[in-house]
Amino acid sequence: MTLFEEMNVEIIVCGKTRGEGDVRTVVIQDGDAAGRHIVIVDDLVQTGGTLYETGRVLKEAGALSVNAFVSHAVFPRESWKRFNVGGDRACFDKFWVTNSIPTVTDLLPVEDGIFEVLDLMELIINDLDHFQTHGFDR
Repeated sequence: MTLFEEMNVEIIVCGKTRGEGDVRTVVIQDGDAAGRHIVIVDDLVQTGGTLYETGRVLKEAGALSVNAFVSHAVFPRESWKRFNVGGDRACFDKFWVTNSIPTVTDLLPVEDGIFEVLDLMELIINDLDHFQTHGFDR
């Protein structure tokens, strides 16, 4: 959690348990979602069942908005469609992903949907340039 301490944000901790089959139960373990604008941070999303359940629970707890940031959008079989406007998992106001898997993110409807794809290329170039200019190139 130290990553977010400098940002002066409140942390809400949610926990998940799996039941029979694909049943997930998400509960808020620590923090209060009421009246807050929330961003769920996750490393990757596939079908997004847990992410959806978490978003739904936070909205039911009174969050003003629920958004998601996911580093790697896997979305097999175009499961992203379920999160877009009109989908059965459309509980997010904004859904940010990086273009770490461009074969998937190139398909996302960024013009008229909730998705925004964040380009990693500039960050990679800056990191490589910084790495080389500080005597680390080998």
